[in-house]
Amino acid sequence: MTRWVLALALLAVGCDDGGGSASPEPDAETRPDMMRRVIVDMAAPDAAPMDDAALADAGPADEGVAVDRGPVSACSDGLDNDRDGRVDFPDDPGCVDAADDDEADPVPRPQCADGLDNDEDGERDLADPDCTGPGDPSESGMNPVTVCHNQLDDDGDGLIDFPFDPGCFAAGHNSEADPSPRPACANGEDDDQNGVADFPADPGCQGAGDEEEAPVDPAPACANGEDDDGSGATDWPDDLGCDGAGDASEVSPCGPGAFVIDLNRHLEANAAYDGDLTGAPANLVASCGGGAGGERVFSYEVREPLDRLVFNTRHPETEAPVVLALRDRCGGADVQCDRGLADDPGVAITLENPPLGRLFVIVDTGSRQQVGRFRLTVDAVRPPACRDGADNDGDGQVDLADPGCTESEDPDEADPDEPPVCANDLDDDGDGRVDWPADPDCVAAGGPEEAPPCGLDIPFVRVGQAGGDFPVGPVQGPGAAAARCEAALGAETVIVLTLSEPSDVDFQVLTPEGAPAQVTLHARQACEDPMSEIGCRTQARLMDNLTLRDLDRGTWYLFAEQGLVAPRAPLVARVVVRSNLGECNDELDNDFDGLVDRDDPGCENGRDPSERDPGMPTECSDGIDNDGNGQIDYPDDAGCEAAGDLFETPPCQGEFFGDVCVVFLSAQCVGGSARQICLDNGGGEVITFAEFQAVVAAGWVRPDASYHTMAVTEYAQCDGGFGNVGIPGWGQFNLFQCGENVNYCNRAVMCVTR
Repeated sequence: MTRWVLALALLAVGCDDGGGSASPEPDAETRPDMMRRVIVDMAAPDAAPMDDAALADAGPADEGVAVDRGPVSACSDGLDNDRDGRVDFPDDPGCVDAADDDEADPVPRPQCADGLDNDEDGERDLADPDCTGPGDPSESGMNPVTVCHNQLDDDGDGLIDFPFDPGCFAAGHNSEADPSPRPACANGEDDDQNGVADFPADPGCQGAGDEEEAPVDPAPACANGEDDDGSGATDWPDDLGCDGAGDASEVSPCGPGAFVIDLNRHLEANAAYDGDLTGAPANLVASCGGGAGGERVFSYEVREPLDRLVFNTRHPETEAPVVLALRDRCGGADVQCDRGLADDPGVAITLENPPLGRLFVIVDTGSRQQVGRFRLTVDAVRPPACRDGADNDGDGQVDLADPGCTESEDPDEADPDEPPVCANDLDDDGDGRVDWPADPDCVAAGGPEEAPPCGLDIPFVRVGQAGGDFPVGPVQGPGAAAARCEAALGAETVIVLTLSEPSDVDFQVLTPEGAPAQVTLHARQACEDPMSEIGCRTQARLMDNLTLRDLDRGTWYLFAEQGLVAPRAPLVARVVVRSNLGECNDELDNDFDGLVDRDDPGCENGRDPSERDPGMPTECSDGIDNDGNGQIDYPDDAGCEAAGDLFETPPCQGEFFGDVCVVFLSAQCVGGSARQICLDNGGGEVITFAEFQAVVAAGWVRPDASYHTMAVTEYAQCDGGFGNVGIPGWGQFNLFQCGENVNYCNRAVMCVTR
C-alpha cells in the first residue's frame, strides 16, 4: 500500500499541468496559485517518520514542496501586480502594509483638497482664489479677485470672504450671499454631535460656508493635539497659523518658521507691546522700507465693528526709526505703510471702519545705523453709543430708537428726565405726524424738535459725513436765502450737512446729464442768518466747486439757488467730504501725555498731523508772557492757535505799516471766507481798504509786469469798508474779499494784526 501511494505521488510530480502540453500565452501573467517552490527539508534528522496510516490520512504530497497555507496578499507575493514598476510593500505606494491585497495606487486628491500650496502662491486649497471647490483639480491660475477673495463685505453681513462668510464655500466662489438654510458650519448647531459647533471651532469645518460638520479622520493639523509646525503653539485657536480647527496646516501665515505674536492676547494684560528689533529675524520687506534689518510680526483680530483702528509706535519708548506696515494677509500686499525718521522714529497707521477679521502688523527696522526698542499701542475706536447696535442703557431701545439719542453720533443713550419732543407721543409741529420715525424732521427718538432743521420755508436734504450725490427736485419762485456774492432771486434747496469730523467740503450741483448746472451756491453756519455765510459761488463760475475749508464738527447749510424758472428735470447735488481728521483734532491723546489736540504742546494748530511734543516748549506752552500783552500761552493768549504754536504773536512778514502788521498774504489761489482764512493763518483779521493803502504807500506791495499802476479800485459791494479789485502782483481780476464775501480766487487775501 505504501508503494502505491509513493508511486502516485511521484507521478504527480512529473505532470506539468495535468491537461496536456499546451504552452501558456506569452503575455499571460502567471497566477500565484500555479507557482511551486522547492523547499529544503529543515526537519531535524531524528524526526520520527510518519507511519503509513498517517501518511494516507494526510493525502497526496510532494516531497520537498511547501504545503499550501492559503492565498498570498498582493503586497507580499513578489509580483508587480499593478505594473507600475514597483513590487510589494514598502516599495509600492499602493500598499498600506504587507497584508494589503491591492497594489493599485490611490487616486490622487484634487489639488484644491490635498493640503498643499501646489502653485506656491501662499494660499492653500479652498483658500486659493483659483479653487472654486474641493473637487477643483488645480490651484494654478491668475489668483482672480473674486467676491469671496476681495476683502470686501459684499453682502453687508459684517463678514468678509472665505473662510469667514457663510456664503463662501471657497475663495474662488463669486457670491457672498448666504444660502437658506444656512450651511451646517454656520447654523449655530452641533450637527455632528461632537461637542463643538460651526466654523471655526468644529474640526469638520473648513470654513463658515462648509455644508457639513462631518468628523475628519485623521484629525486636521489644527485639531490633532500636536504642534505640527514646531512653533510652540498647538492647534486652533492657540496656533496663529490656523484659521479654524479644520485647517489642514499649522504653518505660520507668514511662512515656515516665522513667529507671529498674538497682539490681542498681549494687550488683554498690557497697555502696550514693548519690543526690540535688535537681532530680530528678517523674513519680510514692506512696500515703504524694512530691508535694513529684522522685524516683529503681530496678528490682530478685529472682533467688533469699529469706527477707527490706530496702530501707533510714536512713543518716547521707540528709540530708532521703524517701518510700520499693515496687511490683511501676511504674505500679501501692504494695506498701509509708513516709516519713521531719525528725529521722529515712530509712526502711526489709521484704518477707518476696519472689516472684521485678522490683520497683520509688521514693525520692521527702518535704519541700519539705528536699531533698538519700540513701543506699539492699539487704539480701537468703537462707534458712539447711538450707532453701535447695542442697547447701552438697557431700556429695550437701540441707537436712534432710544430717547436718549439725539443723533447717530450721540455718545450716550441715557434717557433724559422728560421725554424729548421726538418721543413724547405728541404732534408738536402739527403736521399730522408724531415722533420718530414717523415725523421726518425727527432724526432720532431723542431729537429736540419735530420742526424742519431750517426755519426758512425751503425744501431740504439731510447729508452726513459720507457725503454723496442727492436728487434735488425742481423749485421755482422767489428765494428765501439770498447769497451775498450774487443778487440771485430764485428759490433754493438747502443741503443740511452734519459733520462728525473736521473736514473740507466741495459742493456742486449737476444737471441730469452730469454737467455743472448754472446755479448760485452758498453756505452758512446758521440757516437763517445771512451774516453767517462762509462761502459763495456765482452762476458764472459754474465749472468751479464751492470749496469750504476747515469746517468743524457740527451742522452746516449749503444752498443751491435754482433761478426764477424751475429746471425741467431734477438736479443732482454732489457733496464731497474730505476728512481733516488728524492727531491734533481727533479728540484723542495720541502721544499719551494726558493732553489732547490743541491743548497738546505737540500741536501747532488743529491740522497738525502729530501730537509728538517738541524738544523745547514753544512760546504758547512755556508759561511766559512772550508778547507782553498780559496773556500767557494757549488758550489764554489770542495769538496762540494751539499749545504748540511757535509764537504768541503772529510774526510780521514785513514791518508795521501805520497800525497794522501783515501776518499772512496768500501765495496761491485758495477758496473760502477771507475772514476764516485769516483766522486759520496766524489768527489775524482781514485788512481794510484804508490799511491796504498804507501798506501800498509804504512800498511793501509793488506792481508787477502785468499791472502798470499802483492804483487800487474799490470793490463797489464793500461800501468803502473792505476790499478792492486787482491788487497789483496777485493775479488779474482776483477779488480782495469783503469780510465774508467768499470763493473768489483769494490770492489777494491779506491778514493783519492791529
